[in-house]
Amino acid sequence: MIALAFVVIALCMRIPILNLDVVAASAQFAQTGGLERLSLFALGTVPLFSALALAEIVKLVFPRLASRAGHAGYGRFLVGVIVLLFTVLQGYGVLTALMAMGLMEDTAASLAVGIAGFAGVSALLLWLADAIRLPGLDSGLWLLLAIPMVAALPRELVLSLEMIRTGAMPAWSFWLAAGGTVIAVAIVVAVNRLLVGAGHDRAAARGIPLTVLLWPPFLASIATGYLIALPVIALPDLPASAPWLFAAMAAASKAILIPLFVYGYFRQQPAARREEIRPILTVVAMAQVLICVGFSLVNAFVFLPITLNGGMLIVCVTVILALGRVVTFSRSQATSEA
Repeated sequence: MIALAFVVIALCMRIPILNLDVVAASAQFAQTGGLERLSLFALGTVPLFSALALAEIVKLVFPRLASRAGHAGYGRFLVGVIVLLFTVLQGYGVLTALMAMGLMEDTAASLAVGIAGFAGVSALLLWLADAIRLPGLDSGLWLLLAIPMVAALPRELVLSLEMIRTGAMPAWSFWLAAGGTVIAVAIVVAVNRLLVGAGHDRAAARGIPLTVLLWPPFLASIATGYLIALPVIALPDLPASAPWLFAAMAAASKAILIPLFVYGYFRQQPAARREEIRPILTVVAMAQVLICVGFSLVNAFVFLPITLNGGMLIVCVTVILALGRVVTFSRSQATSEA
């Protein structure tokens, strides 16, 4: 099933949007490497991720309501409906933009066929997210998020080196980002070892799923987007006139919200175990804040051709470690059977 996820995403990234003028699109986007954004995978995992993030917020804020929905059996159905709704809305925006650029026929049939293609991909990703399970992770979503990100790393590395060669980017910016990334990876590995330990799926045995490491940075980013929208509405020139203040506001918001979301997971634990896991989740929250806020500040004050994303780095490293545990466990089972 894991291999199927790689195959599905690779194929969807290479099949163009239905009724797209491929020749015109290639001429317009080939130089920027944007053809992948004009494929059936143009929406990526955004509709699925948005729906599951909403469901996760409901679980944290209204745990009893989420539990009732799960026991009643309509929780997954609601998530599927929300995924479809987000797919239609986001797909409509992408397709109308392509039509305005003259890359698609401006007809209702083209719009309907394009949205149907996006909906099919979202349905397939939703099925994969339910079918795939990695040690300590409650959903295959994380693998689906990590695959495109890891696949894009070689291209982004080549782009960065080319910009250094041409003088478009100072070398120290690259080495600062690379050094920060190495440190962040080491922190994520250490936190994974703290949560999982040396055994197979020890996180589940402790009652601390790895999702407590993965969800809070994303939920904090979503909440921050809404919070900082308020001052931007009042002062629309703020991001351009005082970018440092805007970046500081976003970083401060994440630094406050990440521990709050981690506390939400802590509150869901049985009262008898809270003292045992309190120091562990404290370390988790500190690591998340350090990585996410640090990357946000680097993005704000250092010129880079790519945007460093602390949440995605945590996901990619955690997924790679989980895959490694799957391989190790499979080999140990094969050895014991032999």
